[in-house]
Amino acid sequence: MKAYLGCDIGRARAENQDSIRAESYPDGVLAIVCDGMGGMENGSAASKIAIAAAEDHFRNAYRNGMTDSDVCELLRSSAADANQKVYRAAVSSRMRSRMGTTLVGAFMRENAACIVNIGDSRAYLLPKAGTLRQLTTDHTVVQLLYEQGMITSEERATHTRRNELMRAVGVSSRVLADIQTVPLEPGDKLLLCSDGLYNMVSLPRLEALMRETPSEQLPELCIAEANAAGGRDNISVILLTDEQGD
Repeated sequence: MKAYLGCDIGRARAENQDSIRAESYPDGVLAIVCDGMGGMENGSAASKIAIAAAEDHFRNAYRNGMTDSDVCELLRSSAADANQKVYRAAVSSRMRSRMGTTLVGAFMRENAACIVNIGDSRAYLLPKAGTLRQLTTDHTVVQLLYEQGMITSEERATHTRRNELMRAVGVSSRVLADIQTVPLEPGDKLLLCSDGLYNMVSLPRLEALMRETPSEQLPELCIAEANAAGGRDNISVILLTDEQGD
């Protein structure tokens, strides 16, 4: 398994509040993307605290031979630990400012990927034979409105409340994380990203880039395309792929 990473400030932000990390294990690779919430103070600090806490928790508890179910539960507890660390940092800070971040993480191995997410950073799967599809569900107001049939799929991109999160790491003492296991075939690719990518690059274009671009060049090219489209936010990309399918 191999991870290819890229992170960029974009063209409109004064600070990069995204944090990304990838770490190899004997039987897989762990990848995490955190996007600090720009509407709150200390988004950059929140993403850094969260990603370090989640990675440390996972590393300290992981054991070779864990089942997919065990790995998913470990990802969940890693996200919970990240939430506690960010929340405590906010409470103990001199200004008692609120801190928040999204989190999407994946542990990819030969036959499956275990995924956790909180917020609106996403995981996508590109099967070797098939079309690109979003695996995670955004924890946003517009997603809830869409699920309730109050807006169309197209309206989600332009709705006035499109940036409002319903779940985030560190905003309260507890947060609910989604976990899932996705079966993989040789040659399948997994992409983790912040909204700075998918809000700027359409799904068909992203699929084309993933199919046509060498894996080691994909993060840089995705970032370039997002910036060319306006770069309105920080941009983070992690591509996970198996060596045989590359």
